Amino acid sequence: MKNSILSLVVTVLFSGFLQAQTLQEGLRAIDFEKYEASRTIFKELTAKEPANGDNWYYLGQTYLNLLNADSATICYNEGIKVAPANPSNYAGLGELELFAENKEKAKVHFNKALSFSKMRNGTITDLKAISIVASSMVNNAIVKMIDEAEELIKMGYEQDKKNYDLLIAGGDVYLEKNDGGNAATFYERAIGVDPKNPKAYTRVSVIWIRVRNYEQAQNDLNRSFEKDPNYAPAWKYQAELYYAQRKFSLAKEAYGKYLANSEPSIANQIRFARILFLSKAYDEAFERIEEIQKTDKTTLLLYRLRAFSLCEMLETKPDAEQAKSGLGSLEYYISEQEAKKITATDYEYLGRLQAKVGGKDSLAILNLKKAMEMNPYNVDMYQDLAKTYNKMKMFDSAAANYEVYLAKAKKITPADYFLYGKALYNAKQYSKADSAFLKVNEMKPDYPDAYLWRGNCNSAMDPDFKSDLAKGHYEKYIQLLTVDAEKFESTLKIKNKGGLINAYGYLGFYYLNKDEKTEAKEYYKKVIELDPTNIKAKTVLNELK
Repeated sequence: MKNSILSLVVTVLFSGFLQAQTLQEGLRAIDFEKYEASRTIFKELTAKEPANGDNWYYLGQTYLNLLNADSATICYNEGIKVAPANPSNYAGLGELELFAENKEKAKVHFNKALSFSKMRNGTITDLKAISIVASSMVNNAIVKMIDEAEELIKMGYEQDKKNYDLLIAGGDVYLEKNDGGNAATFYERAIGVDPKNPKAYTRVSVIWIRVRNYEQAQNDLNRSFEKDPNYAPAWKYQAELYYAQRKFSLAKEAYGKYLANSEPSIANQIRFARILFLSKAYDEAFERIEEIQKTDKTTLLLYRLRAFSLCEMLETKPDAEQAKSGLGSLEYYISEQEAKKITATDYEYLGRLQAKVGGKDSLAILNLKKAMEMNPYNVDMYQDLAKTYNKMKMFDSAAANYEVYLAKAKKITPADYFLYGKALYNAKQYSKADSAFLKVNEMKPDYPDAYLWRGNCNSAMDPDFKSDLAKGHYEKYIQLLTVDAEKFESTLKIKNKGGLINAYGYLGFYYLNKDEKTEAKEYYKKVIELDPTNIKAKTVLNELK
């Protein structure tokens, strides 16, 4: 690294003409996301008190938030050198390892940070260390240690139920766990401890934004503005709230106020784009990145985030040219970035984008597998692999990956079993496929397509019509679609045309095979109604005249 330790500790030129800065002023600057300003403050403080480990930690935090991980590393290591028993800088190194998606290495640093106050019974008594470590475990956007952080918060809360920083950290942990009830409880308790501080009010609003309760989110943001109308994070989430409501002009105005009350650094602009991305507002994140890149084409992280946003957008709006554009951005990022900084997530998105571009399926498989080797905790990649194998018509491999996903994922949806079932069906594993679709119906009894595919499975297993299983499933499929006659005639008939032709056709053939010609004729007429050119139906009806 070109910059030495001395370059980080040097004081601001002409500092004699400046008013001495304090730790509280530096922390306030961090809270307002004025990271360039806080960097200046903590540079001065580390120069004045070079043996103070906290000053080095907070200087490292400003660099981390300015997207300068190398300088943050130098700060944390210097803090450990001058104050080896201070837990904060070990927590900082742990956070950096999570940023690099190295969970095992992060654990080593976090354990060291907690070791200084660990009792024989395993209790950690340093609440500040607990708060900082727990926050560090969940702050990173990609890899987190949520369960471990929750255990720490519980331990700290048992010792002190009125520690503001611990309560905020607890709320943040539960927010990342998608446990809005506990998150709100911790934030509201923090408000009870310090009702004048706008931070907790702002955090509560994030809970409501995530569950799309926009009215309540606005109420809590208003509570924050009452305490401090210039509180930058509140304006950041006000912008996010407006984006979520598609109020784009108001969102841009709020975003401008966020930058005015924090600072218009590239890091803050990227941070907001990242928030939009994590909020699944992918179109808005992409738009923000495109705007930033009009004036900044050198920041590598922008190419990475641009590629990620495009990849997610393409899940609902496939576009081959956009896929190529996203792939180009990510390939540029990887080619320019240091090899040791390429993460599992980078290879994951590289594989996903390659799978969306024609002729790169084999490369997609290789990169997705590489991502899984680097980060075996990311269970979702089994789904990505399965989708790619499906595209390659390697259905056995697709089904195998869905099976692993179902075994390892913490939350399973009916859609997961449905995709697993279709892969099994295409692999001609009809019995297992039927069981998968049965699981869908157990979880969602009113989902018609699962009955359609159960019919397909049982039809394939019973070509000689020895049972009525397929017949029953197709009838259930039709019943669910036609229960609302008006809706069926207006939209459902056309929307489900292929499935209905399949079901009617099977039932027609079933009755024809049973020599029940009247019933057979009725079902083949329904096929002709949906598909007037259907050769099979026309032939049968001509023969039945």
